[in-house]
Amino acid sequence: MHGFGPVVEPGADDVFHEPWEPRIFALHLLVSFERLGAGPGGRATREEMPPAEYLAAGYYERWLWSAERRLERAGTIAPGEVEAMMARLAAGDEPPARADAAAAERAVQALDDVARLGAASDARFAPGDRVRVRRLHPEGHTRCPRYARGVAGTVTRVHGTDRLPDLATYGVRTPPEPVYAVAFRSDDLWGPQDGEPPFTVLLDLWDSYLDPEDPA
Repeated sequence: MHGFGPVVEPGADDVFHEPWEPRIFALHLLVSFERLGAGPGGRATREEMPPAEYLAAGYYERWLWSAERRLERAGTIAPGEVEAMMARLAAGDEPPARADAAAAERAVQALDDVARLGAASDARFAPGDRVRVRRLHPEGHTRCPRYARGVAGTVTRVHGTDRLPDLATYGVRTPPEPVYAVAFRSDDLWGPQDGEPPFTVLLDLWDSYLDPEDPA
């Protein structure tokens, strides 16, 4: 979207910027992998965040918000319980601690399983192919960025296969489909930028998002 400042910022490639952020990352994984929270998945839930709050929040603050909402939906925590604990900690209570090596091992294994894509034997496109992103207008969650819709790019890699997140996040079972790395020129996405040289934007896009650049 326009109006949010430079795309490239110093330190933007760092995974974490504050000590609490990896804890939120781990908490979010446990909510999913230990089935402590209700659906839809985290990203789809984050998109329910009030727009002003979403734009004011940092990346992992949004993750924390979605984790709390999913825990509340499942009845794992009650509304207001987090705020009550915050008040207790502010009053000097010691933070509760728990060590569960088995849960940690299950989470690491689950994360490894999620990261392992299947072989893309039925890929429609190959590296070097020109493709165009479909002009999609989904009602719910999608991983297809709005700014890339209708824009042509070049496939640089076939990653493998994965479930379409647009449906998987709502618990809909779908067959895995190929996922591609597609390179776009920044000028094609946003037009020429005064004082900023063109650069390449690389997006991971599912097969359902793409058409040949010039379909027969």
